[in-house]
Amino acid sequence: MHDTSIGVHPRNLNDLNKEEIMNIKRIEWFPLSLKSIKEGWTDDEYVWPSEIPSLLVKITAEDGTYGIGEASSQVWYLGETREQMASVLALYVQAIKGRRVFDIAGAHAAMESVYSGGTPGCRAARAGVDMALYDLVGKLQGLPVYELLSGAFRTSFEMLTNLYFKTPAEMADGCKHFVDEGFRGLKIKVGDVLLAKGWSQANFKAELAKLDAAIESSPGDVYLDADANQGWRSPKWTLTMLARYAGTTNLSIEQPLPFDDIPGAGFLRQKLGIPLILDESVWSPEAVMHLLRAEACDRIVIKLNRVGGFYPASQIVAMCSAANIGISVDTNPFTILGDTACCHLAATIPVHYPVDCEGHLSFITLGEKNPFIRGVKCSAGTAHIDDSPGLGVDVDWSKLA
Repeated sequence: MHDTSIGVHPRNLNDLNKEEIMNIKRIEWFPLSLKSIKEGWTDDEYVWPSEIPSLLVKITAEDGTYGIGEASSQVWYLGETREQMASVLALYVQAIKGRRVFDIAGAHAAMESVYSGGTPGCRAARAGVDMALYDLVGKLQGLPVYELLSGAFRTSFEMLTNLYFKTPAEMADGCKHFVDEGFRGLKIKVGDVLLAKGWSQANFKAELAKLDAAIESSPGDVYLDADANQGWRSPKWTLTMLARYAGTTNLSIEQPLPFDDIPGAGFLRQKLGIPLILDESVWSPEAVMHLLRAEACDRIVIKLNRVGGFYPASQIVAMCSAANIGISVDTNPFTILGDTACCHLAATIPVHYPVDCEGHLSFITLGEKNPFIRGVKCSAGTAHIDDSPGLGVDVDWSKLA
């Protein structure tokens, strides 16, 4: 008998008429109130939000089994408000209601046919539907999502955390703290000053001072990803400023240039003495194909809500794995639902980099309104998911109401 606590109907699926469980009966969504608790996100001079627009998506099959997903955004970053995501979900209802729940590829084609099939837009809403479909199919099949995707290389993960500290001393203390906590990846934010105050040599050097502090205070076997969030702008200035870090074996630079500056990224990858990571440039399988053709990076970052869910993310994983390009997986930040989804995707990636799956712990809080039950377990810098059907997360619907 299936566990009804995660939305699986208690009847034996073998006793059901297949048509009874194969179609999407209902698609619903519910607003979540996510408040930021991250250091550096509540300072008015920075762009980071104090609230995160987020919707819980629920898809129910004809037999009553349901799956859940998370549509989450940051308005300045992804350009999607809660109201916009809801309006897109309403279009998706028209496109996929009544479709076979197992036809996930067809569902994506149908969603593209009614919204954003021609240019990028609101993939967070599509990601919420995609997660819910995979969760639903996993429950119907009695399999965890990672088995539906291709199987797991691992179900325990070294973790990465983000550091937004604003002075070198604070950054050094933060690095030491999280290394002591067991984290094996540290994302050092070195673009905030430039984003807030504009590009100048003085502001650039202020960012590098924080990076210097992180390098000096961290062991050589901990990954340090210096994340510029597109704020460094100039390929040649970036090359000049980073020359002194050549040979720092645990350091990589992430997205120093605008997301669409692929020639600039290719130039840097060839000239830099450290690996180049692209994050915001990764918004679809097609975009990643162009990055690979241009030999523009050594590693990419996948955010499920930016690429549109597991289905396109799996295509990206296959392409980058074949091209020997590293793959990291990041939270949005998400609730524990989205963070658990991040781990299911990370489980399928051959080469492991520390996973950013603690958005629900360090970035945001739902307070006493948190409706989620179970999900990824994080302790001592390690995350673990089990083999529960689907994503392994359920909802206390009374709390949600």
